[in-house]
Amino acid sequence: MGLNDARNSGFFSLKGNMARILSDSIKRLVPKGFATLMAMLFFMIVNGSVLNAQDAEYQLGARAGVGMSTLNGFEHNGLKLGLTVGAFGKYFLTENTSLIADFDYSMDGQQSERWVTELRNDKIKEYRKYRLHYFNIPILYQYYFPDILGLEGGLNFRFCFAGNLKTKVGNDKSWHTYSLDFNGFDMGLIVGVYTENLIPDDNVFISLRAYFGFCDVVKVVGPNKNVSIQVTVGYTLFQK
Repeated sequence: MGLNDARNSGFFSLKGNMARILSDSIKRLVPKGFATLMAMLFFMIVNGSVLNAQDAEYQLGARAGVGMSTLNGFEHNGLKLGLTVGAFGKYFLTENTSLIADFDYSMDGQQSERWVTELRNDKIKEYRKYRLHYFNIPILYQYYFPDILGLEGGLNFRFCFAGNLKTKVGNDKSWHTYSLDFNGFDMGLIVGVYTENLIPDDNVFISLRAYFGFCDVVKVVGPNKNVSIQVTVGYTLFQK
């Protein structure tokens, strides 16, 4: 084998190893069945766009609501109440199907309480609040059953820009605040339902969404993924 052949052989062998490593990494990061779900959604979106492009229209509006969140599998996880507010844009693929993308802010995290033992072996309660602030960009596929409700599902891309831990012990009235080593990016799956027929105003809709994060939130510790549920009210400000 010549020198060039040897180099080419080594190059392609390196490419093959890198491809296998990348493939194995993707398999570890992407949940089972997720790729199939995304492929099905992509097929439905493309199919609806091609067949009904002439009927497309869009909406722009605002939404706000409340949510309950926790860090799954982390410490003594409890629910934390938080607000969410933002804007949305919806593009209709067919009469009953659409794509919706939001840009919103949400307050997430968790709060918990547990019994701890002091030096005198007395048990006392310790309270903890993990506070996380996110900008969210969910991109969802929607299917609406007229006069009933709609189903939606897709991905949420989240960017955490602030976070801290607040603690207090027993009857202490003051909270102690600590910096939190958090991951700045999170991604997860959203599934939900919505309706546009609960009140006479056609511009108002109500949605219920559940979020399941794929990434750990707090660094260094064990598994701790975002899980939350939100109820929001939206209002269409512009439609064409």
